[in-house]
Amino acid sequence: MLNITAFGNLGRDPELKEIGDYPAASFSLAVKTGKDQTTWLNCTVFGEKKANVIMEYFKKGSKVVVSGRGNLRTYEGLDGTEKTSMDLVVNDFTLPERQKDSGSDF
Repeated sequence: MLNITAFGNLGRDPELKEIGDYPAASFSLAVKTGKDQTTWLNCTVFGEKKANVIMEYFKKGSKVVVSGRGNLRTYEGLDGTEKTSMDLVVNDFTLPERQKDSGSDF
């Protein structure tokens, strides 16, 4: 199992969806991994309570710390080349800016 903790900025507003019978929120996270390099994580949070928190407080550009189970997958792009994607099933998350203001996290 690949456990990941990452700090970055949301690349888009989160989306609420149903995956199977479970409510989930998904979003992309831009993580600076070098001077001029950014790694993108496709993040998914399962569960109604956590998904609702994500939808209420996370917005494009928000700074966030996430941790969870990572999965590296390869797929064929539309141009026929092999692409790689890092998906993260998020277990825990915090908004550092909000935590600093309120003294608590989710």
